[in-house]
Amino acid sequence: MVRVSKQQVKKDVVKQINNRLVDVVSKLKTDTSVRSFLDDLLSESEKIVLAKRLSIIFMLYEKVSWYRISVLLKVSQTTVKKVASDIGLEKYENILKIVRQKKNRVTFWEGMDIVLRCGMPPIVGKGRWNFLEKYGY
Repeated sequence: MVRVSKQQVKKDVVKQINNRLVDVVSKLKTDTSVRSFLDDLLSESEKIVLAKRLSIIFMLYEKVSWYRISVLLKVSQTTVKKVASDIGLEKYENILKIVRQKKNRVTFWEGMDIVLRCGMPPIVGKGRWNFLEKYGY
């Protein structure tokens, strides 16, 4: 759960803070610098919340059922419903532009395959560890 101070911050101060964040993020040029930035800035639980929300957006775009999303990502159907509602209100249009690109969808599903298998190979069979090499593990 996100913890927010009970002390209200003026809207112009929030705007300035957000502008600084955008300035810093816009200067990140490599995957390594982005990863380092997120590791420094966000806690593990904050990264998980953001990653799950992004995954919900991708999965909804691909017409995965709310129930399946909630089971796979271990989120409530209410959470999925809220994200779906936000999509309906055009809240995630910039993210959806990225999602609509085929290469991003393929990369997402390849990554989800690893996540859903929890890094575990099939129980039996020759070459059951080969998928780890394919993904650079």
